[in-house]
Amino acid sequence: MPGFTHLHTASGYSLRYGASHPERLAERAAERGMDALALTDRDTLAGTIRFAKACAKAGVRPLFGVDLAYEATAPGP
Repeated sequence: MPGFTHLHTASGYSLRYGASHPERLAERAAERGMDALALTDRDTLAGTIRFAKACAKAGVRPLFGVDLAYEATAPGP
């Protein structure tokens, strides 16, 4: 699927939001002919090294991001 890239993908490093290992995500993207895949775990970048190595092995270009949870604050007086 050249030309298509998932830009919001969570791995098992995103507690309660993802379950796949970074290596498996890269393998599946390569199986589907994708040339790139983003890893956007929630509140962490802990899986990026494993993901980058797996993407290099699978021939998939890694993209990195993070899904940050934050609490909006009310404007002051």
